[in-house]
Amino acid sequence: MEYGSAFLRDSSASIDSGAKAIYTDGSKTDEGTGSAYCILENYVIIASWQGKLDHSNSVFQVEILAIRMAIEAASSLHRPIKIWTDSLSSLMAILNPKSHHSMVREIQTLLLSHKHIHLRWLKAHVGYLGNECADQLAKEAISKGDPFFLPKPLSYLKSEIKSAALNIWQDNWDNGETGRSTHDIVPRVSNKPVEWNREEIMFVRTHDNCSCGEKGDPMHYATKCWFTLSWHFQTPTVPPKLQWLKNILTNNFSKTRLRLLMRFICDENNLIVEDNN
Repeated sequence: MEYGSAFLRDSSASIDSGAKAIYTDGSKTDEGTGSAYCILENYVIIASWQGKLDHSNSVFQVEILAIRMAIEAASSLHRPIKIWTDSLSSLMAILNPKSHHSMVREIQTLLLSHKHIHLRWLKAHVGYLGNECADQLAKEAISKGDPFFLPKPLSYLKSEIKSAALNIWQDNWDNGETGRSTHDIVPRVSNKPVEWNREEIMFVRTHDNCSCGEKGDPMHYATKCWFTLSWHFQTPTVPPKLQWLKNILTNNFSKTRLRLLMRFICDENNLIVEDNN
């Protein structure tokens, strides 16, 4: 294809030569995204376009859009013209004959139909007049460009679905009836697993009765029960039990001692009496 790797072979000396050329750019901030191109001749902007897109649109989308709009403008010139972009990812996508991106496919078709249009890459923010003008126009487009609609990118939709799923999960975790002792220690849900082994999980979740007659919660087995005296931890001086539990589960020495305690309780399973109340 004519629009192949040639854009990587062009001499940088031809950039900002004064000949008519089109420069494209895209910009994304917290306020939104913008896409723009400018046509320069003899170092003067003779035409430009600015598009304002939704904040959900990606940098890749606005970069590709700027190239697409520039090609449309160049198609009516009927003379060789170069379109410059600093987006190497956009150019590599256009090079890919197997791309499924709809706008990339449009660009490929247009370039095959208009042999006088040549795409070129330049390095960003090194002082090229055309590139700096396009960059400024793209930034301004965020607030005052012509509204332009593009479908939300798949990456954004995935992020939104993930966020919604986490919110539902968090609500269920906060308002559920089970796992309350674990919730106290791990109040926030996450896709990252809590690195607890079997003994640590048992320690947090064990709340049956002890054969000594007391409630068999973690504090009891770790500090009070005379059956587990050999494995006792120091009784916390600070009243909040929650912080004491968190400290045990994050300290390597304490976790080793905790594993020994829980293995002892498992071996002596008569220590735990099922609470049928």
